Amino acid sequence: MKRFLVLILLAIAVSGCAVITKPDQREAGIANGSAWQAHRAELSDFTTWSLQGRVATGQLLGWTGNLSWRERGETFDVRLAGPLGAGGMRARGTLNEVTIDTDDGEHIVTRQPDVLVERALGWQFPLAPLRYWARGLPAPGDYERISVGDDGRLQSITQNGWRVSYEAYTTPVGAPAPLPRKIVLDNDETRIRLVVDRWFDLPDNG
Repeated sequence: MKRFLVLILLAIAVSGCAVITKPDQREAGIANGSAWQAHRAELSDFTTWSLQGRVATGQLLGWTGNLSWRERGETFDVRLAGPLGAGGMRARGTLNEVTIDTDDGEHIVTRQPDVLVERALGWQFPLAPLRYWARGLPAPGDYERISVGDDGRLQSITQNGWRVSYEAYTTPVGAPAPLPRKIVLDNDETRIRLVVDRWFDLPDNG
């Protein structure tokens, strides 16, 4: 009987240790993993869209202007235009081959668009990852930190040297899920505030 009690106590101790040492399956910063997975799934095939908005930088001599972004699968057409249409640029193509059009009349084909966009604007504009961040999704690859609310919406992410914060969402007609309306991007050198005035050309607009 004594030996039987010892075996029972050992079994309880082992099972207790197993419970204590079981790793947490939740990712840090994600309040509701199921809601986050569902939100990402809703946006996974959302690759046809257009937006119009406003962009302002927080530099000493800040830049303000309008943003037009048209996405069709792997093909995109992005235009930034300053006051009276000056001081901007246009980037179009795919991320494998992008044509940059500058105000000086240059037409440059590149596979490193972010480098030439910075040269054209005079400040950094993360063209490649922003096509994902604009939809409220992480860009491909690793990220340092992430914060997702109970509703499954991305609140902030640190990735590719940028801290991206989401201040407001909207639910346009035809959108598969709520989409960002106000985004702030900061990499310690450039601070960008993006306000989306309109999402359109959505696949379910009817």
